[in-house]
Amino acid sequence: MAMYDTIHLWLSVDQARGVDINNVSKRLSGFTEHHKEDGSVCISVTLGNTFKVNISERGVSLRGSLAKYYLYDNLHTLTRSDSARAIEKMSDDLCLPVDRAKVTRIDFAHNFLMRYEPEVYYPYLGDCQYYQRFSQPRSVYWSNGNRTKLVYDKVEEAKKKGVALPDVWRDQNVLRYELRFIRRLSNDLQQPYITASTLTDEKFYMVLVRRWIAEYEAIHKLNKINLNLKNMNSPKDFFRLMAFTKIVEIGQNTAMELVEEMRAKGAFEKPEYYSRLKREIRDICKSPELTEPSDLITELDKKISNVGRHFR
Repeated sequence: MAMYDTIHLWLSVDQARGVDINNVSKRLSGFTEHHKEDGSVCISVTLGNTFKVNISERGVSLRGSLAKYYLYDNLHTLTRSDSARAIEKMSDDLCLPVDRAKVTRIDFAHNFLMRYEPEVYYPYLGDCQYYQRFSQPRSVYWSNGNRTKLVYDKVEEAKKKGVALPDVWRDQNVLRYELRFIRRLSNDLQQPYITASTLTDEKFYMVLVRRWIAEYEAIHKLNKINLNLKNMNSPKDFFRLMAFTKIVEIGQNTAMELVEEMRAKGAFEKPEYYSRLKREIRDICKSPELTEPSDLITELDKKISNVGRHFR
C-alpha cells in the first residue's frame, strides 16, 4: 500500500473558527518567538520531532512527514486509517481543527524489496514527457515545477540519517518510488479544495494511487541490447544498427539530453523536429530485432502494479 509522507498544511484563522490561535502556544513547550518588523509575532515549534509548526496572526502552517509523526519513521507503511488517526492526534496535540487545514503539498510513496541494488534499475528508467530528467549517483528524479517523481535507495538514505532499519530490511535492497505534488494541487488532482480530512477519503486516496501508478507508467522504459545479425537484410538495417550502437555507447538518456541541448541552441528551424527526433530514438531503442525488455523493469512493473491491486 502506498502512503502519505511529507505534507504541507495551512490552517487560516477563518478555517479555525471558534478557536483562539493565540492561545495554542500555551499548550506547547520549547517554542521560539520571532518578532517581525510590522510588530507581529510568529511562534515556531517542532511537533513530534518531525512537524514544523508556525503560528501567526493569520493562521497556522504545518510541514513535515505524516508517517514519521505517527510511526516515528517513514520506513513502515502508513495506512489510510493510520493517516486519519495521525490527523486526529495532531488536532489533539495542538487543540486545533487540523482536519480543516488546506493541503498545499503531498508526497505519496512506497518502498519495494528488490532482487538487486536500486542503482541497477535506474539506467532503464528513461525520460518522461513534460518532465526534465535528472540523474544522481543514488537516485533519479523527474521534475516539471508542479510535480516531482523520484526513485532512490531507501536503505542508503536511512543509514545516512542514522535511522534504525527494521529487521525485515536487513541486507535487503529497498527501492522507493515517490510522487510529490508541490504546486497547484487542486488543478492537478481535479479537486476543488483539498483539506487534511480529504486525505483519508477513500475515493480521493484511490485517485492518488491511480495517479501514482500512471506517473510511473509515463516514464519511458529502456530495453536491453539483443543484437541479432540474422535480422540484417539491407544497408538500411546496417545504418540503423550503427545508430543504435552509438546510442547504446553514450546511453539513451544521454542521447535525449543532447536533443534538449540542441533545442536550447536552436539547432532546428522547426520545433517539432526535437520531439520527432526523440521519438525516433525511442523507436530504435525498442526495435524487437535489436533489443528485448529488461527483466529488471519487468520486476519493478509487477511490484508497482501489485500496489494498485491492494490499495484499499
